[in-house]
Amino acid sequence: MTEPFPRPTSFGLLLRQVGDGLVRQLDATMAEEDLGIGFTHYVGLKVLSQLAPCTAAELGQAINQVPSAVTRLLDRLESLGAVRREPHAQDRRALQLVVTDDGKALWERLKVRGDRIMDLALGDLDEAEREQLFSLLTRVRDALSPP
Repeated sequence: MTEPFPRPTSFGLLLRQVGDGLVRQLDATMAEEDLGIGFTHYVGLKVLSQLAPCTAAELGQAINQVPSAVTRLLDRLESLGAVRREPHAQDRRALQLVVTDDGKALWERLKVRGDRIMDLALGDLDEAEREQLFSLLTRVRDALSPP
């Protein structure tokens, strides 16, 4: 029997395949919510649930998205009643993002879905292997981060 994918020839290709697989699976499970949301909305709401209140620029930096993509993301989350833009507490020129009660409830539903996908992805690894994988990938990420 042949493997569905041949052994990757490079570390970069393997990371790309893993990332693409996670995005594909998360998009599929987010689509089941029938809200017109996908992976990017999942990540945005995840970060907002931890970071808010924050500005759109702070969110964009945290999820590595350009301002126009952040605006589209926020427009969709706002149309769902998950996020509210309100005047910034310290800067009257800026708006801050707040996760609403509906947004918190939506995040809890999406988190359950996301956790299932992560369990699927890591299902063949025991706890020690998971810890090692996270540790190694964190070191690789940190080595590539600017000083």
